[in-house]
Amino acid sequence: MKNTAIMIVLALDLLLATAVFAADTPSLRVGDPLPSRTFRSLAGQPMTIPDDVNGKVMVIHFWTDWCGSCNVVMPAYDKLYGLYRQKGLLIVAVNVGQTKKQVKTFVDKIKITYPVLLDEEKESARVYSVIGLPRTYIVDRKGIVRYKLIGEVPEETIQKFLLDLL
Repeated sequence: MKNTAIMIVLALDLLLATAVFAADTPSLRVGDPLPSRTFRSLAGQPMTIPDDVNGKVMVIHFWTDWCGSCNVVMPAYDKLYGLYRQKGLLIVAVNVGQTKKQVKTFVDKIKITYPVLLDEEKESARVYSVIGLPRTYIVDRKGIVRYKLIGEVPEETIQKFLLDLL
């Protein structure tokens, strides 16, 4: 009985996440320019994407701390960030819908080194067509979406995509 209740709660969480992030705007597709949005970092600094990162290959990863796949891929992204940062890679993690305190607690626990941005009102998630989590876009040096990743993707696959663009 307890396992059934847990499964129902998890299914409702997934359904709510999908409903919350459903976009009214057209879906962001491979080949589209990344829409311009200004985010705040955990430290409160503004970052406008893609304007502030032109000339870099960028991974923009949308996540929450309750997303199991996010917990797996975020440390993998940190490893790739360490390997390719000097070659022009920027990885940013955009938290969707959680408070600054929740985000900081989680980030401190997993010890990632790339920038973490906040989307507390989920507005950017809507603009970027985030319908479920995790959702990741890999963007070329000109700000064009080259890969759209849904769910957990193996680190080796992500590395191949990055090397194609770097």
